Amino acid sequence: MNRVGITLVAILLLAVVCVGQGASAPAQAASAKTVHGAFPVKVTKTLDSSKLKDDDTVELETVGSFKLPDGTLVSKGSKLEGRVVSAKARSKGDADSALTLTFDKLNLQGGKQLKLKGSVQAIFPPAEEAMGPNMATTGTSQGGSGAGGSSAGVGISNAKSGSNMESSSSSQMMIDTKATGVQGMHDLQLENGVITSKGKNVKLGGGVRVIVQVEISG
Repeated sequence: MNRVGITLVAILLLAVVCVGQGASAPAQAASAKTVHGAFPVKVTKTLDSSKLKDDDTVELETVGSFKLPDGTLVSKGSKLEGRVVSAKARSKGDADSALTLTFDKLNLQGGKQLKLKGSVQAIFPPAEEAMGPNMATTGTSQGGSGAGGSSAGVGISNAKSGSNMESSSSSQMMIDTKATGVQGMHDLQLENGVITSKGKNVKLGGGVRVIVQVEISG
């Protein structure tokens, strides 16, 4: 084969390799998984719609340890960061006070940080109040599905595998990550992530448990 022929063959081989590499990029991107699930956190500093302002930073912490589907361990006490989308106290002429929160970061031990999109899915009273005999069958506000009839657990539920990582702490077993709405608390309602109250303000005191629905891309 002459020199020109050898050169042409080399160019063709290089083109084939480049096309193959280009085709693998979308495949790799497509393999990135998005996890949809829910896990419980607790309020550590009172959230009061009459004192909060739009874009204020809020921080809650996980109430149990659990693993994500990729094996990442989320330890008890990990910090979930978010912000106030809107906060309103009830004034004259208003039907309700309201509070809307969104979450975007989960800080793990060792300095690792997960980016996510999260909203409030359910609200439970503090742990010492959540262990009443009727807690498992308590109804929810705004037509949400209740905790009764489903297995209680603490952790994130992967929509694909259906796995639900449970905490070993029996005090948390009544908090169901599949629950929606307000459970066992009066004067609060929850619909589409918006918490409302007929009272002067929406107030979530320290220890209140919140189920956060999340989308984690990884």
